[in-house]
Amino acid sequence: MIHKICNAYAKFLNWVLLALGLSLLIAVALQVAGRYVFFVPLWLWPLEVTNFSLIWMIFIGSIVALREKEHFTVDIFSIFLSKKKDGEASFLNYFLLVLYYIVGFVITAVFTYYGYFYFRDWGMIQASDITGVNLGWLYVSVPFAGVSWFLFLIESFIKDFKIGAGKGGG
Repeated sequence: MIHKICNAYAKFLNWVLLALGLSLLIAVALQVAGRYVFFVPLWLWPLEVTNFSLIWMIFIGSIVALREKEHFTVDIFSIFLSKKKDGEASFLNYFLLVLYYIVGFVITAVFTYYGYFYFRDWGMIQASDITGVNLGWLYVSVPFAGVSWFLFLIESFIKDFKIGAGKGGG
């Protein structure tokens, strides 16, 4: 059940990432065109769209990368990782997998806990100078990433330890 929810959520995040990328591209193109093409007006709102899109793309990209086990991993130990002849993972594989989850959950907890206070104490009291939008919409990306990382770490943990380590990738 959690895998179906995570698959749907990951597809949604990929679409949001695509929309943010397009908005970033359009906003930057408008900024450049406004500077160098005489008939294009020099608007200020694309600067804010660029900031919002870039920050949200970074956090959503890290969420998607975590789900695909491309984030929070260190490949330096890959030369030591090996499988036994019967297909079982070695003790070092399990140790590194457990270490991965410990570090992942600690980072997730820090981003979620402190990100909430960051959002509440700083984001909710600030407004954008150009558009007047509350900057809480920008700051909420930090705890949002933490909660999403937690969901995908739980899914990955279930795959690795219920189905079997090494079969879930990573």
